[in-house]
Amino acid sequence: MPTLPPMPDRNPADVLDLPNDYWFVARTKPRQEKKFARWLLGRGVPFFLPMRTRQRSWRNRRITSQEPLLAGYVFFIANIEMAHKVYDSGSVAGRMDVNDQDGLVAELKRIDQLLRTGRGLSEVMGLIAGREVEITAGPCAGLRGVIAQSDKGTQLVVKLDLLGRSLQVPLEPSEVEAI
Repeated sequence: MPTLPPMPDRNPADVLDLPNDYWFVARTKPRQEKKFARWLLGRGVPFFLPMRTRQRSWRNRRITSQEPLLAGYVFFIANIEMAHKVYDSGSVAGRMDVNDQDGLVAELKRIDQLLRTGRGLSEVMGLIAGREVEITAGPCAGLRGVIAQSDKGTQLVVKLDLLGRSLQVPLEPSEVEAI
């Protein structure tokens, strides 16, 4: 599979400083943030997609990639007509209207400031008791369950409805993703 060119995290470069335009938040389908941002880029729609650099090992090689900081969210500026067209991209699961425009822009500027520090920034998934998650790494990858707290740290309760029983599996927070 060919490697795509690097994805810009914003368009235009000063998107966070544009005068009082109307911001929207797109909730993308899983792992579709960059695809949607490319769709916006191709149509000249201003957007901001906070990205972080992630390094991992794969088949004894060190892989560096750019990943969305806030999985599932892309911020864009549009008029109402264009905001309705985002569903045509095929990558959007939903769109959120923003009531506090100034507040959103201030938050986005703070995120941008944190990203520019170069420190390892990552989202905390909110792994609280009762939250449904999917295991994304390790031998249990693909299973779904509910987070339970215990004295030993984070535990994932995997419900096996077929047997009418529940099992607890100790997992690291990095092995699960909230759904």
